Amino acid sequence: MKTSNASPLTALILKSVGIVLIVLYLLDCAVVLSSTRFQDSQWLFTTTTQLIDRGFVPMMGFGFLFIGFWVESALEPALAGERSRGLKLGVALLSSLLALLFLLFIPLSVNATNAAADDQMKQITQDASRAESQIDGQVQQLRAQIDAQSSQIDQLIQSGQLQGTQLEQAKQKLAELQKFKSDPKALEAQIAPERDQKLTQIRDNKRKLETQINDNKLRSGIRSGIASLVLALGYAVIGWTGLRYLLSAQNQRSQLP
Repeated sequence: MKTSNASPLTALILKSVGIVLIVLYLLDCAVVLSSTRFQDSQWLFTTTTQLIDRGFVPMMGFGFLFIGFWVESALEPALAGERSRGLKLGVALLSSLLALLFLLFIPLSVNATNAAADDQMKQITQDASRAESQIDGQVQQLRAQIDAQSSQIDQLIQSGQLQGTQLEQAKQKLAELQKFKSDPKALEAQIAPERDQKLTQIRDNKRKLETQINDNKLRSGIRSGIASLVLALGYAVIGWTGLRYLLSAQNQRSQLP
């Protein structure tokens, strides 16, 4: 007696859980797609990745539903074909639709991954160019400082304010600055080691980031593509099996006298 009372409740709970999981995923899709920005590669990459990563949720829902259908058929075999027929048809059609959706996600996710990686590459190139320009600007500032210092020291010497050791040090400093002014190569030789070190560091960082982005792009593309394909096949099996079963049951009923 307890078993007969528990079976309908078990079937109802299983079907309810399945429906909730499926509806929640569909609501997530609606919310995510409500702010469509298909021109934004980063948004497209994030959206497709999110929908693919959570694509197993409705499949779990379908599993609960079919277990619920099985419990119903075990409880009342005579009504197994008629009970929940509309729900079974809706599940089969929705599963087939999800199979098509995840099949479309394969090229979409790969293109989104490539576009997002290209944008990151462009940003890295721009940052590296900006850093190199800043170094060149620092060199120009250094030359301007040399001109200003040499003029200032020359004025102090000409004014007669410096005497003795101070005067000798000022003349020595002025000679060094004038050497840099008259011989640009001397200034280049002076600043080249530090500048080249900074440039090398910038370019090394750029190459490391580019390698990292390419590796991430490859892994993300393969992962998303395989996950979409597996989900598409799984939903296709569920949908087509369900439709074939319903059509077979319909044919059997039509053949009955």
